[in-house]
Amino acid sequence: MATELGKAQRLGWLDPLRGILALGVAVYHLSVWFELTRSGSAWNMAIAKAGNFGVSAFFVLSGFLLFRTAPWLRIQKEGVGRFWLRRFLRLAPVFYLACALNVVFHLGMGPEPSLRFIAENLSLAFGAIHPNHALVTGGWYVGLVALLYAAYPALAWLQEKSGPRGGLVFLAALALGLWAWSLPATLHGVMSQEPWNHFHAYVLAPNQLFLLAWGGLLAGLHAGTQRRLDPRMALLLCVLLLWILLRPSPLFFDHLTVLTGWIRYLYLLVVTALVALAAFSQTVRPGWTGRQLSRLGDWSYGLYLLHPFTMKLVAPHLAGPWGFSVSLALAILGAALAHRWIEEPAGRLGRG
Repeated sequence: MATELGKAQRLGWLDPLRGILALGVAVYHLSVWFELTRSGSAWNMAIAKAGNFGVSAFFVLSGFLLFRTAPWLRIQKEGVGRFWLRRFLRLAPVFYLACALNVVFHLGMGPEPSLRFIAENLSLAFGAIHPNHALVTGGWYVGLVALLYAAYPALAWLQEKSGPRGGLVFLAALALGLWAWSLPATLHGVMSQEPWNHFHAYVLAPNQLFLLAWGGLLAGLHAGTQRRLDPRMALLLCVLLLWILLRPSPLFFDHLTVLTGWIRYLYLLVVTALVALAAFSQTVRPGWTGRQLSRLGDWSYGLYLLHPFTMKLVAPHLAGPWGFSVSLALAILGAALAHRWIEEPAGRLGRG
């Protein structure tokens, strides 16, 4: 979602993957809100895993793209301030639009607006305080990625000073250390809370930041080799991994069940492997479907932030499959317009 990758720097099949992930997250949320599937059914469990672990995959993807496309030498050349400005312009404009819509129309997304919460959202500092201080549904992702952007110049400098092999060791140690930090929350800390507090505990930084570091480690491995997978082999492996992720086992009714415990790490390894397959595949000219998914990938950030608003717009008038379909279509349209009229101009401003 919140990634920056020039047209000349496209890596493997990451753009179509971004489109698929964004679509999966939107389909999951809208299917829950419009009650399309029965809790505990095979479809319900598959969509829940696709949506929730799709967000996790976006963390891995964000870490990969940042570490892969913004080495320390580039930051040193443009200046740290310029780097932060470009990243701010990547995250803030559409996020500000979503927050403004929520506050102006009193839609009830996130905490009750106050001067404190408005200041946290304007500065994008809420991720360091509590990610669920975001004034928009799903904004917790933005707060945590903003933390990565803030810390990244120091991480890139340390990686550069460690040398080629030492840089890979540094990334591995970072990924391992942050993963160990997540263990208490994932294994027992989230579900030991009161039920109303489960999700608030789940989104906290210690339980999520290791995914960004996993993406950074993938980037270091990607930069260290020119070997790439045959697309047919990559596709076969993707089918196997998707079967592991989406099969109707174990049975669950509370969707947080598979976002905690050791089972979470199994699925996180699966989605990390899917990101790796997309990145390490040989780039070939995409067909019509690939081009449309790449376009959807460009719209992924807007689709992620705007689909809750289309639900709010449609739900009072339509229910069930019709409400779901109209909401999804409007979300894709809104994401395309946001990309054309907000994200692209902001990107040009950051580069200019």
